[in-house]
Amino acid sequence: MASRIIHLAITDCISKSYRYKDKNRLELGSILPDAVTSGNSHLKISIANGTKKTYDLTGYRSKFLSKMMEDDLYLGYYLHLIQDLFFRNFVYNRYHWNPLPPGNVERLHNDYALINQYVIQKYTLSDTITIPAAFDAEPLNELGIFTIHQFIADMKTDFQSRSTGTPFFFTREMADEFITYAREKCEQEINSLYNGFDYVNERMLAW
Repeated sequence: MASRIIHLAITDCISKSYRYKDKNRLELGSILPDAVTSGNSHLKISIANGTKKTYDLTGYRSKFLSKMMEDDLYLGYYLHLIQDLFFRNFVYNRYHWNPLPPGNVERLHNDYALINQYVIQKYTLSDTITIPAAFDAEPLNELGIFTIHQFIADMKTDFQSRSTGTPFFFTREMADEFITYAREKCEQEINSLYNGFDYVNERMLAW
């Protein structure tokens, strides 16, 4: 999955063309699926007789479509799922990522830390997300147990740290390429939703 900083960068790009109602809620939604300790926050399901997996975008829309159209928290959450689906396609199919060799997943996470400051500076991100007072009453909580306060606190270290070294796999150029790619896909989906149909087919992106 994409890092929270990359999710924020994509969301910031989207916000420049999307008439959001509440940018804080849009940004919070865009990182929220990763702030879970238990539950199926990404709505992962099995399809094709159990031979493939994907994220249940259709199920999310059936449950929260009316909320998505009115509340940026729910739209941001949905866009996170779309970004993660396309991220899998991006790293596995376009760049042939192999997570199986021991240590590769940890090396990928270290790559995220190495490019955080580059992404933060290029996309002028700031760690200003606040948690709504009534967050615990949001219907999204049925998807999992969110440790959102700790997650936001941890994210501040992404803005403060200055990791050094050479990326193992995920480079600055790949980050820029994916942010542009995911922004286009998300904007197409937003336009589709507001015109009464959906653009992303989660079955076509199954793995």
